[in-house]
Amino acid sequence: MLRYEYMPSDFNPMFLILGDGADLARLSATLRRFARYPERIPLIEQTSEFQPHSPLTIAPADREFGLRRTERQFVWYLNEWQALIIADRVEALASPQVRSGSDTFEIGSDAEILVKVSRGEYTDDFLISKR
Repeated sequence: MLRYEYMPSDFNPMFLILGDGADLARLSATLRRFARYPERIPLIEQTSEFQPHSPLTIAPADREFGLRRTERQFVWYLNEWQALIIADRVEALASPQVRSGSDTFEIGSDAEILVKVSRGEYTDDFLISKR
């Protein structure tokens, strides 16, 4: 089950996404679908069992890029090229040869929030216990 939450910090806030190989393969496929058909995709579609406190939507970028906090949720603004590059890197984490690992994603925009995608580095209750 794909899990994610915003991890606030005074110095290094990040948005943490956790999953196993199958979860990350689905996330990679979602990013590829987004690249082909750039429309808003609420990530909650992939987390029916996990109800995040920090809803996340992938959305087409127009002026801003990267992960941003809005009034009600977090929005990961990407263009087609960015989504495909991230999908490739997430797919590498989903590989059966990878037991654990992570990758971080920053577009390079001012004030964007770092996104970290991780496989096997945290226990299943990590995000729940940090609420």
